[in-house]
Amino acid sequence: MSNEALGTSSNNAEAVQNDVITQDILKKMAVQNLQTTIITKSIHSEAQKQTRALSAANINLSDISSRLDEQARKEQANSNSSAKQIIGTAAFADAFWEQNNAK
Repeated sequence: MSNEALGTSSNNAEAVQNDVITQDILKKMAVQNLQTTIITKSIHSEAQKQTRALSAANINLSDISSRLDEQARKEQANSNSSAKQIIGTAAFADAFWEQNNAK
């Protein structure tokens, strides 16, 4: 619809160049104004669609980011827990061998 309006508007603009100022020119200008409004409305509608799509994408990216942060925290907690277990085991083994060597 907007392509048709654009073509007609362009044709009317060219045709007006040869006209003498008459009611015909005023009518063509009115038609051209209407077609410009149609084109503008179409552009605005597409911009709104793009804004909604980008908003949805941003929400999805935010959700992914938050899940990755949560996963990283869990992995860090597991890593810390494993390190504590290793240190505890090493301390126990060291104490055990110290006790046996002292005898």
